[in-house]
Amino acid sequence: MNVIIESLIFDFDDKVRAVVLDLINRILLTRNETELRDTVTICAERTDLNRYFIYGYGKHHFWVKQRKVSDPAKTFDQRMMIVKF
Repeated sequence: MNVIIESLIFDFDDKVRAVVLDLINRILLTRNETELRDTVTICAERTDLNRYFIYGYGKHHFWVKQRKVSDPAKTFDQRMMIVKF
């Protein structure tokens, strides 16, 4: 997988760093879209991924945006990361 970090990671909580590193490490071990989707699901179940980030899939990519600490219903304008598959 090709992981591209597109913006700053706002480390307002020590858990943010751990979640990001765990997600990136898991992504780098995947070989295809199916494994990526399974890995993200597992990561979301075992970490605070959904608390700090929103994410989704395009036809040939996976994207991640970071939630704002002041209002978790809102996100920063730019994507934090994209993974092309």
